[in-house]
Amino acid sequence: MRPLDGLAPRERILKTASDLFYRFSINSVGIDRIIAESGVAKMTFYKHFPSKADLIATYLRYKSVIWFQMLSTSTEKVGLSSIERVLAVFDALEEPLLAPSFRGCPFVKGMAEFGPEAKAPDVEATIAAYFTQLHDLVASLVEPLGLRNPEKAVIQILALIQGSIVIAQTTRDPAIVEANRDAARVLLEDGLGSTS
Repeated sequence: MRPLDGLAPRERILKTASDLFYRFSINSVGIDRIIAESGVAKMTFYKHFPSKADLIATYLRYKSVIWFQMLSTSTEKVGLSSIERVLAVFDALEEPLLAPSFRGCPFVKGMAEFGPEAKAPDVEATIAAYFTQLHDLVASLVEPLGLRNPEKAVIQILALIQGSIVIAQTTRDPAIVEANRDAARVLLEDGLGSTS
């Protein structure tokens, strides 16, 4: 049985597009290829996704849901201290970043392909919403620590997260996530020391 068998047409299109966009880039994958590989009729495709931009925004929202579910599973484990909850973001990163199928951050890639000149406001808004949600998640994890400058810590943690993703994509070095996790611990413990 093929992986797409049994899926409704919309899900077949989205799964096919998601796999192709992530592996090859959004701009290099045309609608005709998605239609052919998903096994749906052209009319069916356009019934569910009136434009490629609509499909791209849906793909990015789909990736966002998966990503934040993964982060929630890791950061909401019972028994973690407040610092360990922040560091759990890096624990969540380790497996996907070291997977052979890892091709980088779909939102950074999407931003590179769909800046303001692309005239795709739904895609731009979806990418912006992802980065806002990631900021808000990290801020909610940092807030209980009572740091004197929590926003600075949030920005530093976000930089370490994105740095892990970019370096993992280029080097495949398994030590990068652990190194950035250690850096996050140092800056958070430093911040706690400066609150007294």
